[in-house]
Amino acid sequence: MLNLLSSPHRSFGALRPLTAHFALVTALVAAPAFSQSKSEVLMQGAGAKIETSDVQAELQRMPVTVRERVLAEPDLLRQLISNLHLRRAFAHDADRQGLSKNAEVQYKLQTARENALAEALIEQIATTATPNTAAADKLAATIYKAEPQRFAVPAQTRARHILIQGTTPESRAKAEKLLIELKAGANFEELAKANSSDPGSAAKGGDLGFFPKGRMVKPFDEAVDALKTPGDLSGVVESTFGYHIIRLEERQPASTKPFEEVREQLRAEVIGKAQQDARMKEVERLRAQAKGDETAFEAFIAEQKKQLPAPAATATPAK
Repeated sequence: MLNLLSSPHRSFGALRPLTAHFALVTALVAAPAFSQSKSEVLMQGAGAKIETSDVQAELQRMPVTVRERVLAEPDLLRQLISNLHLRRAFAHDADRQGLSKNAEVQYKLQTARENALAEALIEQIATTATPNTAAADKLAATIYKAEPQRFAVPAQTRARHILIQGTTPESRAKAEKLLIELKAGANFEELAKANSSDPGSAAKGGDLGFFPKGRMVKPFDEAVDALKTPGDLSGVVESTFGYHIIRLEERQPASTKPFEEVREQLRAEVIGKAQQDARMKEVERLRAQAKGDETAFEAFIAEQKKQLPAPAATATPAK
């Protein structure tokens, strides 16, 4: 047998940040079995035994990123095996001491079993209801054609600007001077890098990228809208940020995202809706068969109220 536990005194909770799902209550539900040619014993003693199939089952329940880390770090895998063994040993001792007959423990076991079975059925319903790729894509195409407004891309403009911060006469004079230089043929990008107060665009030669109408402050937006041809310059535009000089770079007309761009999104919607509809259909079927007993309900409330502690007596103030 492999000696995977190099230090028997490792903390039981050392792996907790990675494997929160190792909570004791989950131990009450058997992990799914994963077939393999031979299951070898990795750790045993104290009435408990951990085999490779047990560890494989736990690994399969982990998120892929966590599983990869555990497999890449032998000490984490050793700790996982130790935790599984301790959990099983605790359960063995508890059973040997008769705790499995305790009413509260039996209730927890029953609840855990019911939860596991309910989750398994819900997953099975969702899997059965999942359309194949071809069917999902066909429905996705139908949605795409029926709801074009969802995939509309508004007209957008790309522009550069130079911002001179402040609204003082000196700030405006500086902006006016830069505008004269630009009209005389100065390089816009270089002037923006050297003079613009906009930290987001100055290093990029004043480039603001693409933006839809209404994204910028109103004076800026109106000035951009008035520019007609790429390369056109605005005058000095005042806004709450200061003084701008704007150059139109490019306009993109309104468009619709191509189906290929949204295919995956719509396919996921189709599958999600099919699964949810199937789950809700089963919920409605089960609820339709449920019949409540109002008399028993009222009697239960009355009995429970009798068991509530009596309200504390109000102290009478001394005269």
